Parts: sequence; C-alpha cells; structure tokens
Amino acid sequence: MALKSIRTLLLSLIAVIVFSIGHATWSQADDSPTDASPAVEAADFKDDFDDSEFPLSEPNYTAKRVRDFRPFADALNHFSSERRRVLDQQLLEATVPEMQQLIACGHLTAEELALYYLDRIQRYDVDKFNAVMELNPDALDLARRRDKERAAGQSRGALHGIPVLLKDNIATGDQLHTTAGAYALKDWQANRDAFLVKQLRDAGAVILGKTNLSEWANYLDPLIPNGFSTLGGQTRHPYGSFDPFGSSTGSAVAVAANFIAVSVGSETQGSILFPAQSNGIVGLKTSRGLVSRDYVIPLVDWMDVPGPMGRTITDVATLLTAMTGVDTNDAATTDAAALAGTDFTQFLSLEAARRRRVGVPVLGEANLRELLEEDPSQESIEFLRQLVEASQQHAQTLTAPFRDMGIEIVAVEPTQIPTAPDANSVLEHGFKASLNAFLAATPGISVDSLDTIISLNNADPSNRIPYGQGYLEGAEHTEIDAETYAMLREINQSTSQSGLNQVFETTGIDVLISDGQAYAAAGFPALTVPSGLSPEGQPQGLTLIGKFLGEPDLLAVGYAYEAATQARVAPDLEAAIATFASANQATPGTN
Repeated sequence: MALKSIRTLLLSLIAVIVFSIGHATWSQADDSPTDASPAVEAADFKDDFDDSEFPLSEPNYTAKRVRDFRPFADALNHFSSERRRVLDQQLLEATVPEMQQLIACGHLTAEELALYYLDRIQRYDVDKFNAVMELNPDALDLARRRDKERAAGQSRGALHGIPVLLKDNIATGDQLHTTAGAYALKDWQANRDAFLVKQLRDAGAVILGKTNLSEWANYLDPLIPNGFSTLGGQTRHPYGSFDPFGSSTGSAVAVAANFIAVSVGSETQGSILFPAQSNGIVGLKTSRGLVSRDYVIPLVDWMDVPGPMGRTITDVATLLTAMTGVDTNDAATTDAAALAGTDFTQFLSLEAARRRRVGVPVLGEANLRELLEEDPSQESIEFLRQLVEASQQHAQTLTAPFRDMGIEIVAVEPTQIPTAPDANSVLEHGFKASLNAFLAATPGISVDSLDTIISLNNADPSNRIPYGQGYLEGAEHTEIDAETYAMLREINQSTSQSGLNQVFETTGIDVLISDGQAYAAAGFPALTVPSGLSPEGQPQGLTLIGKFLGEPDLLAVGYAYEAATQARVAPDLEAAIATFASANQATPGTN
C-alpha cells in the first residue's frame, strides 16, 4: 500500500482506537493501552492471560482472608427460601429509590435488605467470585438502628438504610480492616472513618463491608492478574470467562452480581471505568476534589479519586450526592466546593440532557485533504475515503441513541483529543512518596515505609506475594528525584487540562465520547454506561468525558443514553460459577 506517511498511519490507528469505544478488550505487547502507561493500575491491560485462561485459578498460598459470617449466623439460618424467592423478585436489579419505596410501603426493612445481600454473598461470592473481602460484623445492628430512626420519623435521606460496600483502600473507624489487599496491612483497623465514609454514614447508609481489589490499586507486580489481592484472592467475572479488570474489581463485580446496589471504588487511571465497563455497570470517576481523598490508601495521591459505582445512573447519582463535601483534610475539595452538597439526581431528565451538546470523534473531509497532500496516490485516495466513510458511519451508529432523544451531536476531529501523558514517568516516585507519607501520618499501622513492606513480604514470598512485587521494588529504587517528579507532575497535569479544555472550548461541547485517558491526569470526570453485550457475551460500555466539575453534564447525558438503550443485561451467576469448576481455590491460613 502507498500509505507510507507516519502521520497517515497514526491517524488510521486513532480512528480504529477511538471507534472501538465500549470494547473492554485490549491486547498490547507492553501490557499497556494505546495512551496509558504499562504500569498504571497496572494490569488493567494485561496480555499475560488470554481469554481462554479465565476464570483464573488462585496460587497455592495461605494468606487469603476468611470471610466471617458468624455475626449473622442466626439471622441467616432463619432466612427462609420462600422469603428469599420473594425478595429476589423485588430486589434483583432494583434501584435505590425502588428499595426505598418498598421500605416506605412496609414490604421491606433495612435489616432485611442487609440480610438479603449477606445471604447472596454467602451463597454466590465466597470462594467463587471473591468480590467481597470482609463483612462488617455490625452491619445488621446498624440496619436495625436505621429502621428505628425511620420509625421515629428521622430518615436521613435517599440512602437511609441502604447497604454500601467500600473498596478496601478506604478507611473505616469500625471493626473492619483497611488493607489495599496487602499482607503488610492485614491487621490495620483505622482509628476513624475516611471523610467520604463519614458522609455516607451521616446520610444513613449501612457500611456492609469491604470489596476485593487488585492489590495496591494494581501496583504490585507486572504479573499480578486483575482482581487479585493476597488477602482477597482472585475476583472473577460474573458473565463468564472474561477478565474482570481492575483495580476496583470487587466493587464492580459486587454490583454487577447483585451482591449490593451501590459501591465505592477509586481510580488513578482507569480503575473505576474499566472494571465498571467490563462488568456491565455504571462507574463515575469524579473530578479531583469533588469526593475527598482523606484516609484512602494512595497510589499516586494527586491523581487518585474515589467514585460511585452502581447498576444505574440513578443509583450512582444518589450515592454521589451523599459523598461530596469540603474537607479540611483534603485541600482539593475547596476547588470543588461549587458542587459540594449538590443533589445530583436533579440532573436526571431528558430535558436536562437536551441542554447539553455531545461530541463524537469522527474523521472528516478536512482530515482527508490533509492526508492526501502527503500521499496523493490513487490507492491512498481510495483507502482514505473508505476510512473516512467508515468513521462517519460508526459515529452515526454510536450517537443514534442521543439523536433519538433530541440531543445535539457535534463532530470532533480525533487529532483534537489529547492523549494521556506517560504515567510511567510519575508512578514509581509518586507511589513511593504517596505511600510513605500516608504511612508516616497514619497511627496504628505496623509498617512505616515501602522498604519495610518489601522486607516483610520477602520473609515469606510464596504466601505474601505469590506473583512477586516488581512494582514495589521498582518504586523503592526509583531514580526519579523529587524535583524531577514535581516537574513531570506539573507537565502531565497542565498539558492534559489544557488539551481537554481546548476541545471543549473550540467545539462548544459539554460531553465528549472517548476512551482517551487524558481526563485522569487532568483531574476531570469520566463516566461509563452499559451499552450491551459483545457477541461473546461480555458487557461493553460507552465512555463519556466531562469538563472539570462537569458531573451534572455527564449524569444528564448518561441518563438519556441509559433511557434510550436499556442496555444492561443481568448476569447468569449459576452459568458463570459452572465455569469455575476447574479453577483452584486458595485455602485461607492464619499466618
């Protein structure tokens, strides 16, 4: 072919990448996506395990935490199969408002709702999906208190009595541990709640437990599979033999499998969006500062953000409403004060969506003319015209649900969309500096530095780091100094922000359809919404990027897309579990 121009080949690649939106499958030789680093939330992009190897077995080790149902044994023993059948009909795939309506009508209590989820976790999750790492022994007591408050006319709002699961890097000041899935933190019980947890409790939520995750937010070793942690074991996909992605793997799988209605994850780059997309749920990576990072074990502190996950836009908006607030422990929350305390459900209407303009990447005639100047051969002319036509047709198909809802669509040249900066440049130093600062400032943790953690793991590597700890060791011995790191951080953040701002300003759009990851370094929000199943049965999702504090835009547009497509399909857990027959299961130990 006569296409010899590097620029031509690059633009062809961009077209392929951009219009593969919603396909949560990547195959990169360097374990990286097209515009993200090989290490960031690392194995979100692994090629080490092909689809034929899923569901993955667990290594032969003994450090997996036992899931303890003893505090609920009596209640579970009295939970009849008939009542379970009735609640399955009422609660499977139910939204939080629908649950509240059942409670308001006297058909359900907060205690029974929590018990229903505990029963599902016991029957379907333990040593199967491994989505839930630890259960709150006080969960039923907390639910009873919420029932008593409601009976006394003291409802705290839309989350009153609703169970919530938290990614196990979010601290809680109760009997739960906070570990990031790591052996070194297995005994740590925080002295207080993270700010976002306090907000959830104040809103009446019942903290049901902690979810499994890719250990250290997927920054342990290049070979660690998505969804594996030493304490949590291997999280598996509820739709079959697929990669569950990470690092908020358990938070996504728990929601997808109906072990909970809503959960909280965290993202540095891709770790909410990818597992949400892969598991057929809604995930929102929030604007930096909208949800406090206080008492969340960091990967790279300036990029990390917590965010809500749920089966519907309504549930995600409801959970987000309870999580925001200005926190003196996180200065970034001051930058997001304009949205603190906002009821995000107010943006969930077609009327609100029609006030937004949605951008879609599409190659146009201008791109064609520019490329032909470099290579005017007849062969190139025909190829490029076909490429442009395919791009435009794909954009038409992609945006049909929005156009059907009366939402204005704007074509955006793919070359306008910035690519994510190379996160490799900041990860090693960033992780070491962020984690060491967290350990130094946090009481009650038995390890005081990354170096100490590495040494502790090396004392029994087969049980404490069965896949190795290459990323930890690389971070400990990084050659990047603090001055260089600060410079790279500023460059990564400013270039991503300016690039995305330019797209929004020059096109006049409010929301951009794109899987590009510049939003992460920029601190901008991004949302994924289910878009259906692949021919193989794996969920797919549409990814939307917003301006800083553009959550109202994302939620409004996402709501319209969800209403137009109704694309989520509930998983068949029994069928998925049948595929686990050949998967080995670790035996929890006491070391």
